[in-house]
Amino acid sequence: MVPNVPQATNTLVQRKWMESPAKRFLIVAGWALVVSLFASQWYAYDAVHGLREPFIYYLGWCCYMWGVLTPLAVWIAWRHPITSSTWLRNIPFHVGISVLLTTAQLSVEAWITWLRAGDWPLAAVLRHYLTQHIQVCLLTYWLLVAATQFYRTYDQARARQLHAAQLEACLAHVRIENLRTQLNPHFLFNTLQAVATLIQENPSAAEEIVLRLSELLRASLDEMRTHEISLAREVEFLEHYIAIQQRRFGERLRFEMHIDPNALPCAVPTLVLQPLVENAIRHGISKHKEGDVVTVRGFRNRDHLCLEVVNLASKLELAPEQLLSRGIGLSNTRERLTQLYGAEQSLRLANLEPTGVSVQLSLPIREVPYENTDLE
Repeated sequence: MVPNVPQATNTLVQRKWMESPAKRFLIVAGWALVVSLFASQWYAYDAVHGLREPFIYYLGWCCYMWGVLTPLAVWIAWRHPITSSTWLRNIPFHVGISVLLTTAQLSVEAWITWLRAGDWPLAAVLRHYLTQHIQVCLLTYWLLVAATQFYRTYDQARARQLHAAQLEACLAHVRIENLRTQLNPHFLFNTLQAVATLIQENPSAAEEIVLRLSELLRASLDEMRTHEISLAREVEFLEHYIAIQQRRFGERLRFEMHIDPNALPCAVPTLVLQPLVENAIRHGISKHKEGDVVTVRGFRNRDHLCLEVVNLASKLELAPEQLLSRGIGLSNTRERLTQLYGAEQSLRLANLEPTGVSVQLSLPIREVPYENTDLE
């Protein structure tokens, strides 16, 4: 079940509100700037009127007052954001809150000044603060609201992007798993057909195919949850499949394997070569009485791994793009490559002269741990 995007976004924003050290630093720095601004203003005012105290006195009182008022203003701005759907209600609300908080702060400052001055009437001091300082206080509150609003909008946008990326990754994972479940039954169906054909004609060959198939299935189950494996491991899988097909067609079918040892650690999609070899056999020796040679190559080419499967007994009857969109083997292979590597991969079909077909894959090089195998 896909979570509600706005609800998930708000939850993520609230969770990330104070997690980043950089964000915490910016918030503290902004708060310190406001405190210093008001401490300096208060200090300058008292200096003009002969009531100056050490600057630390004003800084301490401003830390106390803004230590309460700043978090309160930010909390209110966070809980009551100004958006396209709430501005008619929340702008008047913030106007009232700004006047209330400003009046409370200036009243405290006026009271402190009256206690220190002694000979000034409290009403006069209060009137002076409310008329001379209210503009700066109101401006400060709205700057806090604007900063909180900007941060909220920015963080929600990032949260939506992250959520969208997570959904896209989840969808890609599901698509790949669907492709894998389509591919394996397709291979099993063709192999079991071969076994059924040989049971009467050659029971020992049928038995060997079943044993090879069990080995291949056991190996593939070990990698069921892995989208990529080393080319060395992929070749091991392919050797099981090749042994099955060679037992089926005998001397009519010959395989050649040319894998550059430097390419063995490179990552490839699990069971990516098997459907290509299967297509070469199905459209080659399966349709013609003469023998065939299937060649598998693998080598590095700069920052890409190149894989090629060639057979000599077939010919493309349709345009390569039409063939790539038909059939389970090639279409699934192309879809898996697109999901895993995007635009960095390519899959091409080409006719050879006088006969034969080449299937070429190009993948971005990624290395994975592997156990060395003898592929000579």
